[in-house]
Amino acid sequence: MYRLFTLHEATRLLPVVDEHLGALQSAAADLARLRERLTGLPEGSLEARNIATEVAFLLGVVHTSKAELDRLGVRIRDVEGGLVDFPSQLGAEVVCLTWAKGQDAITHYRRLNGDEASRPLPAGAGDTPTPTGHGGASA
Repeated sequence: MYRLFTLHEATRLLPVVDEHLGALQSAAADLARLRERLTGLPEGSLEARNIATEVAFLLGVVHTSKAELDRLGVRIRDVEGGLVDFPSQLGAEVVCLTWAKGQDAITHYRRLNGDEASRPLPAGAGDTPTPTGHGGASA
């Protein structure tokens, strides 16, 4: 089962999500740069072994950050683009509150019916309590 967030709960988690997402983005960019450096190096060379050590470290960062975001109940839609979903409920419909790295607030949601379009949150959306039995987020 996944957790459903109120707008308030998701907003409170933004600094933590931002930190872990930043670590994921940085590690992914570093891994791409290391892959380029590795191309053409003799296998087993000192430089290739050093890069392999860096890659192992960065993969640990990726794993730890992703595991923490999973534990929080947050879904990463696009690491590079910094798109994050917070499962939520709007009226009787389960939706995802959407946020992108760099935004100050969560202002949009998307439906889970395969429609990826982002829609503005209706006025008063932050007043919806966490549905009983789904557990709220804890920071």
